[in-house]
Amino acid sequence: MGSGSRVAPPALAGVDKAAVLLLSLGPDAATSVLRHLGEAEVRQVSQALARVRALEPEQLERVHEEFGRRLHASGVAVDGRQFARTVVTNALGDATPASGAVLAELESAGGAALTKILGDLPAAGLARVLAAEHPQIATIVLAHLGAAHASEVLACLPEDLQSDVVERLARLASVPATLVEEVGTALRAQAQALLRPAGATCGGPKVVAELMNSADKTIEARVFEQIEARDPELVSTIRNLMFTFEDCIKLDNRSLQTLLKEVAREDLLLALKTASPDLSAKIFANVSSRAAEILREDMASSGPVRLKDVEEAQLRIVAVLRELEAEGKIVVAGQGKGDVLV
Repeated sequence: MGSGSRVAPPALAGVDKAAVLLLSLGPDAATSVLRHLGEAEVRQVSQALARVRALEPEQLERVHEEFGRRLHASGVAVDGRQFARTVVTNALGDATPASGAVLAELESAGGAALTKILGDLPAAGLARVLAAEHPQIATIVLAHLGAAHASEVLACLPEDLQSDVVERLARLASVPATLVEEVGTALRAQAQALLRPAGATCGGPKVVAELMNSADKTIEARVFEQIEARDPELVSTIRNLMFTFEDCIKLDNRSLQTLLKEVAREDLLLALKTASPDLSAKIFANVSSRAAEILREDMASSGPVRLKDVEEAQLRIVAVLRELEAEGKIVVAGQGKGDVLV
């Protein structure tokens, strides 16, 4: 054999090819790959790595070419969102304001997409699909819908399911994007109208309050009655969010005058401490000029008060409003299809 000829490197077994590839990637990348292998596989690969004494250029080239061909032929399954999280955390740091903001955008980016998936689906059709699912699935879906659409779907659900879903929605804090994607996939398999990808969202008492503001009053009363038997505090929280003191500006003049006659003067004085200029002006316009003058004088002469006291006074006024509404003495417009004034 002449001095210029070279012996071709021996053919490598599968595990030896893996060892060559990992060595060429470096220790950090190799460690990441090994984390995805089982214990027996790690043992085999580590033994193959230990046997390597040198990387022949030809061997390395052949291994890379074969890896490239297989990758091109079959593709690779990746979790893009998890990869993005890892990259962001490594680049911007763990639990920093910058990484937190970017990660929050990643989690919420798909929320609007699921709304598009469900937005054009008739309430009755969507309700039929959801009724056959676990109540938590219905909860996640309603959390993605606008209040008006969600209330229509809620009305079409079986009565025994309505309170369960509303209670779950009130307790819902957040939903991982991957879970909502699974929900969207499952729904697409049952309703051909669901044709677009999924996302993530959150619920909570505020979402329920907005939903119930648009719901039929009969449904509202029945749902709250059933939940109140289990958790009266949760119902109270939702009710307080459904109508706030600032919402008194939505009352017509006659209803506002009726309310002002029933509330304690001390509560009104406290409540006005944080009222918007528009609401204050409307209240002053609906009492006598003498009463308005006295109120302004008392507000000017009163010292600082605790915000907690102001908020409690506002809640008491809202409680009076709800009593008057239940008795039919005032009308709170815009809280359901039957409340339109004509």
